[in-house]
Amino acid sequence: MLIYVEKKAENYELTKRILAKFSNEQILWIDHYKNIFDKKIGNQKLTPAIIIAKEEHPNLLPVPNNYWYPGKSFFFRTSLNCVFDCEYCYLKGNFKTQYPVIFVNYEDIQGSISQKINDIRKDWYNWQITLYASNYSDIQGLDVFSEFNDNFIPFVESFDNVLMETRTKSSNIDSLLKVNNWIPYKNTEISFSLNPEEIISTFEKKTAPLQARITAINTLLTKGYKVWLRFLPLLPIDNYEIIYKKFLEDLKKHINIDKINSIFIASLIYNQWDFKTMQKKNPDSKLWNYVKLHENWLVKLPDNIFQNFSTLFKEEFPNKEIYYDFI
Repeated sequence: MLIYVEKKAENYELTKRILAKFSNEQILWIDHYKNIFDKKIGNQKLTPAIIIAKEEHPNLLPVPNNYWYPGKSFFFRTSLNCVFDCEYCYLKGNFKTQYPVIFVNYEDIQGSISQKINDIRKDWYNWQITLYASNYSDIQGLDVFSEFNDNFIPFVESFDNVLMETRTKSSNIDSLLKVNNWIPYKNTEISFSLNPEEIISTFEKKTAPLQARITAINTLLTKGYKVWLRFLPLLPIDNYEIIYKKFLEDLKKHINIDKINSIFIASLIYNQWDFKTMQKKNPDSKLWNYVKLHENWLVKLPDNIFQNFSTLFKEEFPNKEIYYDFI
């Protein structure tokens, strides 16, 4: 394992704690994380590595219209890339390397969030503000190093009418169980991405098995967390309607759906440039047979197949509001 550390990130306490966990690994000092992260490496095998860096200009990006919860919503990032290896993941198209990056200047990032919230409230906006933390990495999968939960759950719980969503395919919830000073968690929502085990074992390498995710969900529900179920990407594998119907029926037997905060379903979807990159990186993937180019220049499932999925979820969860990918 290689540990790349930006020189300007050296003196942060989080950096010191991360390095202490890798005391026997090789540390390489660098001037800027992009010198490694943006290096085009093709398909060659690399020594495992992580990058520790400082986010020079932490900012929040507004989310697209119709993106899950209504109202003012923003993406923010504390890390880049994922420790898992999902074949369909759009990060493979966005990033040139597979190395995770951890930004350690949390106070600066939190300062940007606080400033954004304060600016919005000055305009007499009193509705919910939503913060999405996981669009650049699997927060929970990386938390053993990043300590995101210890730092950001207490922070976001200090606001009124703010919701932070983190998304994961991990079942390691130890750090969530230790952050126990804010029960009930009014501002924190943990989203679990779910799919049938046939899809997990084929396309979601290194992620937690379905049963482990279900166990984690039930544990967090008993601890007072808000939990989302996110079914994405929906994949029309052979006999998909039968497989997904059984999958959803089994879920209802093992999870109290009435306690689930919300449900979201989404298509396999790319912009055409990311899609071309994904194809180059993995030309033989079966995934490319499931999607087509639409009139809006997005590559995604055919509308009729997504409608089949939508109908199935409405039938299986008739009493739950289901959020959709409207793109």
